[in-house]
Amino acid sequence: MSASSYASSVLIIVSGMLLSGCFSSGKTDYNQQAKRASLSDLANKTSSEQVAAVEMSQQQRSAALAGIYQQLLTLEPDPEVRTHVEYRLAQINTESFEAQSYADLGDELTDPTQADSQVVAQLSKNDAALQQLIEQYQQLLQRYPQRAENEHLRYQLAKAFDLQGNLDASLAQVELLLSQYPQTDYLAELNFRRGEIYYNLQNYTAAIQAYKQVLTANNNHKYQLNSLYMLGWSEFKLNRLANADNAFLQVFEALVANQQNTPQVASLTADDFAFEKLGSRAQNLAIDTQRVLSISLSQQLQSQSLVALVNDNQSLPYIGLYQHVLFANLATFLLDKKLNHDAELTYQAYIDLAPDNIWAARFSLDLLDLFQQQGKFAAMHQLKNDYVNQYGLNSAFWLNASTAHQSELLPNLLSFSDEHSRRLYANAQTLQGNERINAFAHAATALHTYLQLAQLPLAKPLLSKDIIHDQYLFADANFEAKQYQAALDSYYAIAYDPTEAEVTIALSQIQQQSAYATTVTIRELITQQSPNATEVVTPLVSKRNQLDKQFIKQYPQDERALQLASNAAQYSFDSQDYVSLKYFTDFVLQAHGITPLTENTSTVQTASPLSDIARKQVQFVSQLYANSLYQQEQYAQAEDAYGLALQYTNSSTTAWSEMRNLLASSIYFQAQSLKQTEPLLAVNQLLRVAQVVPESQYAVNAELDAANLLLEQQRWQQAIDVLKPFQKQYPNHEFSAAIPAKLAQSYEALGQWDLAAEQLLIIVANEQPGPLKREAQYTAAEYYLKAGDRNNALTTFRSYAKTYPQPFDVAQEVRFKMSEFYRQSGEANKQYYWFRQILSFDRQQWQSDANAIQARQVEIASIAAFALGEAEQRSFAAIKLNAPLQKSLKRKQDAMKKAIAYYQQVLNFQLAKYVPHATYNLAEMYRQLAADMMNSQRPSDLDELALEEYEILLEELAYPFEEKAIDIHMSNTQRAWEDIVDQWVDKSFIRLAEMSPALYQKSELTHEVIDAIH
Repeated sequence: MSASSYASSVLIIVSGMLLSGCFSSGKTDYNQQAKRASLSDLANKTSSEQVAAVEMSQQQRSAALAGIYQQLLTLEPDPEVRTHVEYRLAQINTESFEAQSYADLGDELTDPTQADSQVVAQLSKNDAALQQLIEQYQQLLQRYPQRAENEHLRYQLAKAFDLQGNLDASLAQVELLLSQYPQTDYLAELNFRRGEIYYNLQNYTAAIQAYKQVLTANNNHKYQLNSLYMLGWSEFKLNRLANADNAFLQVFEALVANQQNTPQVASLTADDFAFEKLGSRAQNLAIDTQRVLSISLSQQLQSQSLVALVNDNQSLPYIGLYQHVLFANLATFLLDKKLNHDAELTYQAYIDLAPDNIWAARFSLDLLDLFQQQGKFAAMHQLKNDYVNQYGLNSAFWLNASTAHQSELLPNLLSFSDEHSRRLYANAQTLQGNERINAFAHAATALHTYLQLAQLPLAKPLLSKDIIHDQYLFADANFEAKQYQAALDSYYAIAYDPTEAEVTIALSQIQQQSAYATTVTIRELITQQSPNATEVVTPLVSKRNQLDKQFIKQYPQDERALQLASNAAQYSFDSQDYVSLKYFTDFVLQAHGITPLTENTSTVQTASPLSDIARKQVQFVSQLYANSLYQQEQYAQAEDAYGLALQYTNSSTTAWSEMRNLLASSIYFQAQSLKQTEPLLAVNQLLRVAQVVPESQYAVNAELDAANLLLEQQRWQQAIDVLKPFQKQYPNHEFSAAIPAKLAQSYEALGQWDLAAEQLLIIVANEQPGPLKREAQYTAAEYYLKAGDRNNALTTFRSYAKTYPQPFDVAQEVRFKMSEFYRQSGEANKQYYWFRQILSFDRQQWQSDANAIQARQVEIASIAAFALGEAEQRSFAAIKLNAPLQKSLKRKQDAMKKAIAYYQQVLNFQLAKYVPHATYNLAEMYRQLAADMMNSQRPSDLDELALEEYEILLEELAYPFEEKAIDIHMSNTQRAWEDIVDQWVDKSFIRLAEMSPALYQKSELTHEVIDAIH
């Protein structure tokens, strides 16, 4: 059916339905009439009212009323009444015409879309009646042009012309009606009639305007759907395809909206929506609209235009339900036209538009079929991959999908992901370098995707093979891609996790291979995360040890188990996992028939001869185990372990030498652990080092340590017995330099002072200048003194005094000792020499650092100065004053000056022990000089008078000295007032009493003075 014929049919049906309207608009002119029934009131009553007395049909009633009103007109009533009668009669005639025309159509006429040939045939029988109605309408309009009822009358006239097929006349009436009554209640219907007429006249622009007027009019629901449809056709006829497309979308919206009250339609979703599921009357319109829309889109940019259309109309309430239908129809239309590529683009356009819609997945399969038909294998592969990525387990679609959708997708997801993963794996095997690594990474990702799908409960009935093979491929792919953690997890799951698969030889082989692969993979993982061998990744190391143990325990007969255990032992040692190291060591030893060492082992164990490989394995793990015990300071067990390892080690190798040295070290440190608690037992262990491993460097250290330990325990003679042979055997050893001090200590403890001094002088001879050398020489001299060897003591002290002026205090003591040596030997001059040395160095010290001079050094200097003063004083006293006086007096005064200088130093030192004595001696020298002058030899050639004058001269010369002596004695006695009283102060008092008796030779007043005071 064409658009124009369909529109005409609809118009006829609608016109017929609306001819039954009444002249209600005249009602307002009679509102103020008397309260009696008027003709107008009758005209406004509905024609369906029943007369109570007689039951009549609608047709019978219309005929009866028409006769009555015809009779009224013959009576020539009032013009107003006549007018009402004539209008009422036109209404009755219209009702009668309708009743006669549609008597046989029944309820089918309730839907204006049900126009058909039956209606046309019925109408053709009433042309005469219709013409009479037209003439009646025209006469009334001509005679009463201003009547309010004319709106409805002209409406009926327009429909009547339309029924006659007189479109121009009908259009004229419609246009006139709209111009006179722009707000008419028939606005929607009249514009729809205008649109139909203009469309039939091919005036599509005018038709569009009319249809748009329908869509904006009130109460337009009867015409809305057809107006939208015809609006689209009108736009299409004008080649305004985009506008047409939008109108057709509105048709779809209206079709769905009109049937939302139908339960089977309201329950439809986008998943299962199709226009065929709408009511039968809507289906035809929907089918035709879909067809013309596809035609329109094909004349544009096809899928691009459809995508733009859908995007621009996303605000439509129902477009989400049926938009996939539009794409499907367009693709089908294009395929019918052999436009396969454009159809592909259409499917792809929807997939891109709504990728998370189930229809995108369905269209992907349609698109896949198209690719397959055309042999586009690369495109097929890509589409399958996109399908898996878009709808697989990790997709947003799958997470939100219903169980039904998942069940629908899963078979294809399994098939596509399996195919893709195997293709990638095979391709990766052909590559090298980084390309290979990257390719295997992609293959692993694809295999992971497949395995995730295959392990779903929904997938179980869909699988045709055991997935363990794919799991192994997945593990291998990750390994080749250097994705070691993922590979490790997969290998482990295959090897050790429970499986529901039937245990077969093939499955066991895969499990065993996977178990070994875990040990290889964990090592790669450690290397990857810690490329620096000195670093330790503790959790990974623990995992590696666990995996090694699992493999060894699960497959002990596997030829790789021994090598694995050896390697694992090394790793365990490096990570200080000693428990694991013991486990792996015991495994290797037992595998070769050797009983493992235990904590209670006391002797080295032996075994039957082994092959070279076995011997190396035993030597390797036992050495590692021994090293671990050594590191844990379990030296007794380490000694046994090294003994075992040495049995399987070639004595010409470096390992032999190293282990021998570690064996010696183990014994050595056993001794060290006993030093505090059992020192003598420690000495035995130390001496055992040289017995067991004499070539070891520890032997030398052990002997010296043993000697030191003996010294600590004051086992002097035993220490000497160790040290002396050592000193003799290793004279140039670095430790030998310390032996003289140790021997000296031992000899000293034993009271063998001369032997101790000899060792100290060895230190002096070999030691570089410094405190130790100086102390050794001083101590050696002291030891010679203790031994009674005066000559060696003197020689050693003399050497010290000349070599070490510092420290000052010690040097002064040594000089003093030297003076004592000569005092004892009666060699006064040598004694005085050292006294002068003492005073000389004292002066130097005062000048350089007076703070370094302590009380002892002051005393030593005082002793020296006093002794030298007395010596000079004795020289002074021994000189006789002979004539001529001046010569002998000069010598005597010179001696006195020297004595005074020394005594002055004593006074300067200010030691109370020596100052009074020195002061007294000074006074006595002045007194002695005066007395000696008075007793000096007189010249022999003087006469008596001259001699007398000479005597007077002597008195004049001696008097000042005597006065000086008195002053000095007096200063000495002043110390009594300072509570310094000794014999020399007392002697000064006595001397003063002799020299000045008037002042000092008086009796003490005691009671008399006290009494006088009181």
